[in-house]
Amino acid sequence: MADAAELQRLQWFSPAFPIGGYAYSHGIEAAQAAGAVRDEATLAAWIADILTLGAGRNDAILLAESWRRAGLAEPDARIAGLVALAELGIALSLSAERRLETAQQGAAFHALVGAAHPHPDLPPLAAFAPGGLPLPVAVGMAGRLHAQPLEGLLAGYLQAFAGNLVAAGIRLALIGQSAAQVRLAALRPVILAATQAGGAAGLADLGGMAFRVDLMSLMHETQESRLFRS
Repeated sequence: MADAAELQRLQWFSPAFPIGGYAYSHGIEAAQAAGAVRDEATLAAWIADILTLGAGRNDAILLAESWRRAGLAEPDARIAGLVALAELGIALSLSAERRLETAQQGAAFHALVGAAHPHPDLPPLAAFAPGGLPLPVAVGMAGRLHAQPLEGLLAGYLQAFAGNLVAAGIRLALIGQSAAQVRLAALRPVILAATQAGGAAGLADLGGMAFRVDLMSLMHETQESRLFRS
């Protein structure tokens, strides 16, 4: 049977939860302009690489570590550990747009959780200034405080991450709505594998090899005609 924690996750990762994910393509718009993403097959392959080799992988590691640090009993150590992790997450954003993407969504998520699901141990957003609060750190922190299981939290986060990128592909006319759902369903094994890997990894495992994804993010900053903020 469904429980309260599952319903909470469904709300957090619903497209209706207004954190602004629709405004970002994670460089896919620039990849389309460069001819690297041309159709539904190349879009699906691009997203799979992001999940396994790029920001999706690092986000999963950051979320898991945030979940662990949010469980520390001593308040000062807990907050200091989360602030340091947030700084690391911001530093891993390899372009100004990627930093905006994760920090703005993280701030929005934090504010919404604080309003809809308040918790006395949830630190204020000001504690993470001036660098900002990356989305995976915000999700991991709130998830632990609300007794969310790590594996379910990771799976929901990565499913929403992939869903946002597929939705960007729809807006860019790379894929139709029906085909988008077929491709998203086909990414399920990739999402589950990334969930397992992220939960088992530590900060020493951070890194990636999605160089072209990072390059597209940088190129998007000077792209003249665009729909998305990243």
